[in-house]
Amino acid sequence: MMGVARTVPVVGLVGGVGSGKSHVAAGLAAQRNVAVIAADPIGHEVLRRPAVKAQMHQRWGDTVFTADGEIDRARVGSLVFGDDAASRDRRQQLEAITHPEITREVLRRIDDYQAQPDLEAIVLDAALLLEAGWREFCDHVVFIDSPLADRQQRVAASRGWSAEELARREASQWPLERKRGASDAVIQNAGPDQAVGQLVQLLAGWRQEAGRFTPPAGCDVRAHTAPPTLPDGMTVSRPPIHDPGGNNPHAS
Repeated sequence: MMGVARTVPVVGLVGGVGSGKSHVAAGLAAQRNVAVIAADPIGHEVLRRPAVKAQMHQRWGDTVFTADGEIDRARVGSLVFGDDAASRDRRQQLEAITHPEITREVLRRIDDYQAQPDLEAIVLDAALLLEAGWREFCDHVVFIDSPLADRQQRVAASRGWSAEELARREASQWPLERKRGASDAVIQNAGPDQAVGQLVQLLAGWRQEAGRFTPPAGCDVRAHTAPPTLPDGMTVSRPPIHDPGGNNPHAS
């Protein structure tokens, strides 16, 4: 973290493409006194910065720019999303340019919100939170579980993506089971506001448990993995302290 003491818990939301993370974050903010940091808009803003645009032009030339001199995100996406070697290589090049800028902005906003101790939580809505190495910024990470059919319907309605495009985008991320295993809790998003209600209960449980969990002697367990009391249908897991496979950061 940067220079502000951690007084407000940071809760990261992860899940598959189209799992409804942003909807859940907004729904929680409508009910509780929480601040939401959405990584996608930060990534879009970073792409408008002159220094980033200069590096992008040096790497790919005019091909990734629109006629008015802005970065063409659709064109960039067509280059970097996918699981083939060429896409992975271009994605790593993009990450090297954008990831440091996005990370600094996320940390700056976390620090700003830490100065508001009346907040119940800071919610980090970031599709690639785990891939980007931001788990260390979070006290808790929650996996939003949603059926594939629901996810396909959401991205078709909101982004015009086909099932094939969703699969292509998802191939650029950790597998869902790996994300699930690296999270502290799993909540279901299979119906209207189901996940929001579960997240409200989950946060209440964590607040109740705060400072009262003592791990068994000899166990190396992070304090934020203390299991709260959960409603039916929710599960809690304890992620590994170190994930040697987590070396594919990207946050755009």
